[in-house]
Amino acid sequence: MAADLKSFLAALGRGAHLAAEVVHTQQIPPRPAHYAEPNPPLAADLARALAGQGVQRLYSHQAAALELVRAGRDAVVATPTASGKSLVYTLPVLERLAADPEAKALFLFPLKALEQDQLTAINGLAQAAGLGPVAEIYDGDTPPGLRRRLRQKPPPVLISNPDMVHAAVCAFPQAWDRFLGQLRFLVIDEVHTYRGVFGSHVAQVLRRLLRLAAARGSRPCFVLSSATIANPGQHARALTGREFAPEQVVSLCGAPAAGRSFVLVNPIGAASTTASYLLAQAVKSGLATICFTKSRLHTELIHAWVTRSHPELAGLIAGYRAGFLPEERRQIEADLAAGRLAGVVTTSALEMGIDIGGLDLCILVGYPGSQINTWQRGGRVGRAGRHSAVFMVARPDALDQWLISHPAEFFARPVEAAVLDADNQPIVAQHLLCAAAEEPLSVHDEFFDLSRHQEALAQLSAAGDLLLSAEGDRYFTPFKQPQRRVDLRGAGESMAILGPQGQVVGSLDGVRAYKEGYPGAIYLHKGRSYQVQALDLEHRKVSVRPVRADYYTHARSEKETEILEETGRRPVANFLLRQGRLKVTEVVTGYERRRISGGDLLGVYPLELPPLTFETHGLWLDIEDALRKEVERAGRHFMGSIHALEHAAISMFPLFALCDRDDIGGISIPLHPQTGKAAVFIYDGVPGGVGLAEQGYAVIEELLARVEELLDTCACEAGCPACVFSPKCGSGNKPLDKQGALLLTRLLLGKQELAAAPAGPVPEVISPAAPTARSGRMRYGVLDLETQRLAEEVGGWNNTHLMRVSVAVLYDSQRDEYVPYSEKEVPALLKRLQELELVVGFNLLRFDYGVLSAYTTQDLGRLPTLDLLLEVQGVLGHRLSLDALAGATLGAAKSADGLQAVAWWRAGNLRDLAAYCRHDVELTHELFCFGQREGHLIYERKDGNRLRVPVCWAWPALRERRSHE
Repeated sequence: MAADLKSFLAALGRGAHLAAEVVHTQQIPPRPAHYAEPNPPLAADLARALAGQGVQRLYSHQAAALELVRAGRDAVVATPTASGKSLVYTLPVLERLAADPEAKALFLFPLKALEQDQLTAINGLAQAAGLGPVAEIYDGDTPPGLRRRLRQKPPPVLISNPDMVHAAVCAFPQAWDRFLGQLRFLVIDEVHTYRGVFGSHVAQVLRRLLRLAAARGSRPCFVLSSATIANPGQHARALTGREFAPEQVVSLCGAPAAGRSFVLVNPIGAASTTASYLLAQAVKSGLATICFTKSRLHTELIHAWVTRSHPELAGLIAGYRAGFLPEERRQIEADLAAGRLAGVVTTSALEMGIDIGGLDLCILVGYPGSQINTWQRGGRVGRAGRHSAVFMVARPDALDQWLISHPAEFFARPVEAAVLDADNQPIVAQHLLCAAAEEPLSVHDEFFDLSRHQEALAQLSAAGDLLLSAEGDRYFTPFKQPQRRVDLRGAGESMAILGPQGQVVGSLDGVRAYKEGYPGAIYLHKGRSYQVQALDLEHRKVSVRPVRADYYTHARSEKETEILEETGRRPVANFLLRQGRLKVTEVVTGYERRRISGGDLLGVYPLELPPLTFETHGLWLDIEDALRKEVERAGRHFMGSIHALEHAAISMFPLFALCDRDDIGGISIPLHPQTGKAAVFIYDGVPGGVGLAEQGYAVIEELLARVEELLDTCACEAGCPACVFSPKCGSGNKPLDKQGALLLTRLLLGKQELAAAPAGPVPEVISPAAPTARSGRMRYGVLDLETQRLAEEVGGWNNTHLMRVSVAVLYDSQRDEYVPYSEKEVPALLKRLQELELVVGFNLLRFDYGVLSAYTTQDLGRLPTLDLLLEVQGVLGHRLSLDALAGATLGAAKSADGLQAVAWWRAGNLRDLAAYCRHDVELTHELFCFGQREGHLIYERKDGNRLRVPVCWAWPALRERRSHE
């Protein structure tokens, strides 16, 4: 152990400030190295290049991965931080480039900072091996001129990120023909980060990329690297869509590691205060230190506290988080790597393998939410083979307090499995549109198994977003750039934060803007306070002004949930557990001002913001009346009890699923309108869900057992942040009843006797609403008319009421005949239209009814009408002519046009005029019948492709539509 770290740890142990707060110290022993020689050995040039960087031999996991990739097999390597994973993918790519200079590789990193870091490393090794610089970056910061050059002449190694592949590579496949056709390697670093919503999106992006490469004759080999996770092979399969046999998963690490001291601290005061003290003392002692926080707010607060309390450290410590401008982040990274900074306070933004130099000490402000993140962040220190230390400072949070009280279980806990949902239907739907826009999507597509996505297909087809070809074998989309509407991070489009002079201060994602960018909110940036003046949702701007504030703000909100469909249920002791699809609506109703020092409430201020609504997957516990009565009989507050139970269950949830408490939501309600009883809901906090609530459904007994233990062992009497208070509670943690929640939990688990009560009704299964309309055929007519005058003769199409009827023809379904009407007979026509249950036509609402409005005081727009022109326009987003639709769908054509019809009228040729009008009615009638029978019409695009236009004109659907008009 280095003398300065040893003396620092010893001094802390003797100091009165921290000695009482250290509850456990775990000494993690060093790990020896294991080497292996690849067969055949590396080429001499590459071996010399490695030796020049101090690498004489390969670790066993590096050699194992190299041999897999040499054999053309996909590989995933899951080993700890600082185990040399970058060589796992760099070596096989450089070997291939030496043998085949035309080969291409795509390296994907989840963060731009990682791209910059790896660019230097890859090109440095390539140049030393005599290959010259082989890699260039293509991302959002790449200038337009360089982007164009990279597309026209792609480098051997293109470094990018999933967002750019989605929006700038897949979206323009023709511009990347050469690169996609020569793509031999697809490298994905930090694959453990591709989980949840982001991972589910990236899984679809990769399928699109593979599809485009395959169309150009390429099947790239995957080389994946990950932190240690429980399911690397399964996760790799979900992410890429390819199978990974056990031998393709390399998880035995051959890299050495120095010893590490892991110190658990339970502070007497605030966790951020103790973390600030540790950071300041470590930097003063000459220790390079990184401090990880759980939020942007605490990153800014700790940085501000340390630099204000110790002005001499102001130039040695920096804050780092998302929302900083790119140039600000790059400068901090460079200063850390060069040793110009001795400390950094950061969110998870610096968790991954960016080279920021040798670090001695890591401070975790609160449990990071998972074992993966804990060891990933702790692995940032001790990289130079030196003994290092990690301090985990517990927050007054239920999960933190439980873990700090069970150190043996904390250190014995295995790393979790990474979870993504490659079948999340809302996400899949977005990418099916993108795929169809990139190249028509076959119904038997190799990369998108459409049989698994029937729900998404049905929704897209019904909306006209996906159109089936006339032959029924390929899907097209009318959208040219649907990629622009898809946000991979699942948080909504970013909003710019603008200062008084319009300068960009930072950014907030769309969802976060509702919670942190409302008028009156305090926004902290690099130690400075700004107050939000305006939130412009339409133009995606947040306007701020600098202020001096001794308080921070916290949003308050109200939530409600609607059960859309119950998909599962099972009895558990004294309650029924259910799961299904939910619709969650949240409204930010106001915000609190709290003093920075101590967190005292200074005031509550109202807000009016639009609601946030999304559909997701959740579970819920039915709380029977008998349990409610037991809780109330014991003198406890029932709403406070279920509310406290909800908070405690959410806080313990990360023990059973790889998530943070912010990834899940909850609602407790004393009487739910659909269940008729009290309920506690826990749901995935993202649209469509990512499988978290389903995991909770499977382990609810274990989860509630942890809740009982937490509530029983917490020393407080009425509830505190260590058990039932939640930092994200939208109702200000009111009401809460800890003792009532403990009683209720024991009643739910059957650990406390329940008084006998009369049997209640069996809970109904909640299913999607079924249509109730009658299915019989309606009395309908199909109408068209011709006019005596042209539009330009009456002042334009806005004056159709002046054009006068020359002839009208109505197909009458009751009489099954085509009935002509002259101008004198228009009153009879209007009377008949009133008697019909449905009037069908083409451009009825805009033209025919406009002409007829001159003959009646009735509002013809109130007639039950099916306007085929508007139906098709609603699907495609643009108008089609009757002639175009009839030609593509029926192989028939109009016999004349409106100009000819007026000419016939003026010539007194009423026979041809009436025949032409009848022919148009026949075409419209046949189109209507075809759509009813087949569920679509057909049109031909400018590129010659004949596509289906989905329509829903079955009689039940038309009756249902009429009932809502």
